[in-house]
Parts: sequence; C-alpha cells; structure tokens
Amino acid sequence: MVGCLNFSFVTYFYRRQQAFYRSCGLEARLVELEDGTIMSCWIPKRSKARAVTPSVKPALVLLHAFGTSGISWNYQVGPFSKLFDLYIPDLVFFGDSTSTNLARSELFQAECVYKILQQLGVHKFSIIGTSYGGFVAYRVAHLYPDSVHRLVISSSGVCMDPSSDQTLCAKYNAKNIKEILLPTTVEGLKRTARLGFYKEPRMFVPKFIWEDYLETQSMKNYKEKTELADGLVLGKADSPPLPTVPQETLIIWGEFDEVFNLKLAYQLKQHIGEKAQVVVIKNAAHVPQVEKASEYNKKVLAFLSERETTTESESETPSERKTQ
Repeated sequence: MVGCLNFSFVTYFYRRQQAFYRSCGLEARLVELEDGTIMSCWIPKRSKARAVTPSVKPALVLLHAFGTSGISWNYQVGPFSKLFDLYIPDLVFFGDSTSTNLARSELFQAECVYKILQQLGVHKFSIIGTSYGGFVAYRVAHLYPDSVHRLVISSSGVCMDPSSDQTLCAKYNAKNIKEILLPTTVEGLKRTARLGFYKEPRMFVPKFIWEDYLETQSMKNYKEKTELADGLVLGKADSPPLPTVPQETLIIWGEFDEVFNLKLAYQLKQHIGEKAQVVVIKNAAHVPQVEKASEYNKKVLAFLSERETTTESESETPSERKTQ
C-alpha cells in the first residue's frame, strides 16, 4: 500500500519539487537515443523569443547520486540557474530514464549523458557529479575533453579500490555495498539516509513514509540498479588504470564523509595534478550540497565562474592533515 489511504506523500513531494524546477525556468524533456535508451532531462524552458535568440548563459550539467534522480538538486537549481543554463538528466534506470541496452557501466552512463546533450544542441558545458554521478562526470570529462569546460567532483570516490567498500560494509555489518546503496527495508533505508549527514536532521519521519519511499523510488528498476552497482568499472581489482582529465577540476567533499573517506579527495587531486583543487566543507558528510548548501553553492559557483577560490588544501593546518 502506498502511503496513507493510497496517497503517496513521496510522489506529492516530488511533484512539488518538479513545480519548483519549473519556477526556476526549467522544463522536463524525454529524449530517445538510438541505442534503445530513453532519458529524461530537465532543460532550460524554451520560449519563442529564446528559440530565435540563443542563450548567452554557459551550460552546466548536474549528475545525481545513486538511488536518487535529477530532482535531487533542489538546493542548487535556484542559485545556479541565475548564471547557467542547467541540464539535469536522470541517469539510466533512475527517475524516468530507461534502456533496453544491456550495458551497465558508468562508461555507458557517460555515453548516454553525452548523447542526450548532443541531441539537445549542447556542445560545450561544465559538469558536476555527486557520488555515483561523479563517476559518470569523470568519464564524460575524459571521453569528451573538447566538450567539457570545467569539472566538479563532489563526494565521489573516483580513486576508490575494493577495500573502500569493504571498510564501509564492515562498519555497518552489510554483506556487500548493494545492501547500503539499495536498501530493501525501512531500517536499511534509514541507515543509508543517516550516512549522508554529519548531523542527522531533527525531523520525525513516520514509518509509512519510509515504506512509501521504498515502494515508489527505491524498488523501481531494482534489478537494473543492482546490475549498475555490479557493472561499475571504477574500484574493481581488475580495472584498467584510471585515466587523467585535462580540465580544471574542483574536488569538493564533506569533512566527515563515511561513504567516501576524505583521503580519496586528496588521492584524486594527486592523480589529476596541478589542475585540480580540493575544497573541504566543514561539519558535513556525504551530501554537503544539502547539509551545507549555501557554502557548497558559493564554492562551486566561484570555481565555475573563474573567480578566485580558496581551497582547503591551502588553508588546513598540519594537525588537520594528520587526521586524514
């Protein structure tokens, strides 16, 4: 049973979020790709006047985390849309995006993101990816360097290895990472939600809403989502060496991220080299874009707008380095 008296509070909330996106000048579009994939994407609303006069705003792509969808950027859409034309896709098998293609890797996701942008006439863009979306954003930047202007990797263990998942699973007594990424019980869903925050939100959520979320969101395309988790190329023991990317890159992380330890941010910076900078959001965990939205937005917009950004690696003390 969905929600209370067959009313889905989660669906109602998502519709409210969709209305907010529309109020920020976006509209939802379904785009069919040639490989059996249909992707949903929020794009700038096209008025008749705008169709004649091209936008002067640069394009910015936002890629969501595993288990969510494009509608999860609600704290960024307002301020970001003032400076950029936003393109916010649902990655394949999340939200309203589906595919008959059997590919499941983050490389496939990156190819789909690039294809939909090409069909939408977006040939130059900056890109932000958080968590799983960061894996995809990194692949887009590597595969299509002439199209990507700047790259933001947010709380995403691009440099992870098999031990990264093992540490998290051992701490939470999970058999494998899929138990955490794809919970099937209310208690598992609560655990996953708590992982996102340094300070757990002080808000009571009734059990029927957790059940509503499981039914309407978590269990949708569940089989395909498990295949996506298994299909990751990054982090596998037999994965090829991680390529570098040529773009100026911002690596932004929550100080107390338990999903991807902060040391992975510095490993990625070392891997990319001098074109990368690290910013650490204090007193935040895996979702600083929610927990510390104002600070997160300020740092990201400063980087994307090519203003001077003070990085955490420049300002941290020696004692802080020893804790990482």
